[in-house]
Amino acid sequence: MKRKTTALIMALTLSVSLSACEDKTAVSTEPTDIESVEETVETTEATEEAAVTEEESTPEPEPEITAEEKLQSAIGEMPYYGDTANCKMTAEQATAYAQLIADGLAGDFSFRGGYDEGMVSDIISWNKPFYIYEYDNAVEVDRKNVILADFSGDGNPYLYLYSSNNSKDSYEIYGWLDNTAKLAFDIEANAREGYYLYEDENDQGKMKLTYEGAWGMAEEFITYSFANGATEEIYTRMEELKEDNSWHVTENGIETEVYTEDEYYAMREEREQEKTHNHTLPYTCFYDMTPCTLEEMVNYLNAYASAMSDGQSVPVEIKKVDIVKHDGTGITTKGEVPQEKVNSLEILRQYINGELLIASGNADSSMYIADGENFYFGLGDINNDDIQELLLSYRHGEEGPVQIHFPPSYECLMNVWGFDSTNNTYMVSQGSVCIDEVIYTYDGTSFSIVSSLEGEWDSSEDGSPYIVTENGTTREINKEEFWTIENDWSNRHTRISAKSADIHLDIENIENTFQVKIDVQSSGEWLVTGAE
Repeated sequence: MKRKTTALIMALTLSVSLSACEDKTAVSTEPTDIESVEETVETTEATEEAAVTEEESTPEPEPEITAEEKLQSAIGEMPYYGDTANCKMTAEQATAYAQLIADGLAGDFSFRGGYDEGMVSDIISWNKPFYIYEYDNAVEVDRKNVILADFSGDGNPYLYLYSSNNSKDSYEIYGWLDNTAKLAFDIEANAREGYYLYEDENDQGKMKLTYEGAWGMAEEFITYSFANGATEEIYTRMEELKEDNSWHVTENGIETEVYTEDEYYAMREEREQEKTHNHTLPYTCFYDMTPCTLEEMVNYLNAYASAMSDGQSVPVEIKKVDIVKHDGTGITTKGEVPQEKVNSLEILRQYINGELLIASGNADSSMYIADGENFYFGLGDINNDDIQELLLSYRHGEEGPVQIHFPPSYECLMNVWGFDSTNNTYMVSQGSVCIDEVIYTYDGTSFSIVSSLEGEWDSSEDGSPYIVTENGTTREINKEEFWTIENDWSNRHTRISAKSADIHLDIENIENTFQVKIDVQSSGEWLVTGAE
């Protein structure tokens, strides 16, 4: 019991004793009062101790993270070449870079005006391999690696994306110019040899871009610097051999040196043996930078934009790219493309690539699409089953044979003359010297022969016989019966005009008909993008 409690009890005891001397009767009730006081005091003491304990256990409030600390934390997470303390990237710039990457992942390259189809093919997404072509030479690249880089040293960083398997020769650099993320420079593997990036130790570590080219007995060196979100040429050096075997050096259009042949090659050798790069700046050397993935950079830039805008920026979302390689076909689709369209496009792709033939009038004469001048296609519900068949024809004017591909199997019936809706049969008429007409029925998956008729256009008495096959029985017939049967078949089958396929067979018309975008691959395969 504490000192103040003991003193209080002693005082109370003394008071009780004095009262007891005056009145014995009161003594018998006082002990109960003393016990009550003791309990009250002890309860008060326990409450005070609990309050002290609670006060001691309450954690100190954590110091609030400042906006500057949030900003430095965000930029410290991302791969950043340069002095992060000097970074002047705005929230708008960070969001624009993030959106650019997200679009590249989704295969939307409108931000750079697309790619040159003569040089770049098979490009679906920056995250997927594609090909760079130059002089019939193909190099597989991608854009999987990315860093943020202050190439100019002014705090306005560029977005540097490069290939995971060919970083030296295949990259793209985007800068922030006029409040827009714009392509500052790009280079494709094996396509523009001679360009290279380097850290200029003689200019406070600023990045430079130099081109080295040679033709005949001349060499040219062009150096570009990075500034204000773009690149600019700052230095040109020309070394050229003249007729007197002397080498003349011109810098920015002014001749600066003349060497004898021996002096020139000695200078060249000395230049090639110069010391290697020596990084002395207080941040990671460009050559030692570790990139991150495209998805990671989008997250880093979102965090930076949020810190810069005090949480007011809208995060960029990465859209999932729906890319499907359709097995057994030469078609890859990006976006939602119905399978029915894919099947029709695959048939047309095979015709255009010469993998299938179009009938040109008889059983022995079919044609590859060579010049494409007289080849047509169309869609039409020939048999009134509410399903559009794919029709093709090779014709001059309004005349020509028609062939039909029937969904869903897309089985083909060539040289179709007409359709009989009553019996659901198709009449195929083909032949030049001979007539060969066949009646087919189609059950949705395959064709079956119902009847056939064979004979010559103008048979003599001793010529080849006319033959008809009906209900599984084959018999010879005379010329008169032959034409009677042929006329009956023709009358029962409604003529299918070649004009049913009236769209010229080319890529542009296929795109317009099926509302898709087709990228014709060098392999003969197609990348088909669903129309917006």
